[in-house]
Amino acid sequence: MASTIFRVQSHKFSQDNIQTTLVCSKCDEVFSKEFPLDLEGQTIEFKCPVCGGPGEADLPYKSAEEREEFEEDIDEVEEEEGDNEFEEDF
Repeated sequence: MASTIFRVQSHKFSQDNIQTTLVCSKCDEVFSKEFPLDLEGQTIEFKCPVCGGPGEADLPYKSAEEREEFEEDIDEVEEEEGDNEFEEDF
């Protein structure tokens, strides 16, 4: 079991991953790390890139509102790409 807890200071969801800013409770250093979106909501074990101490972090879930906005943005992009497919240059 990991002896250190990495506190999630901030996070941002992208289409492919979760970008987090974490704080090591052992050395108090702040660092950034990216995780695959598939790990959303899970507890992940890894080593602190600063002090090398093993630890774990609880990755956040995307809220229902964030999930809905993201899906709407994807739909808009897909619609725009579909509209441009058949345009001709004159």
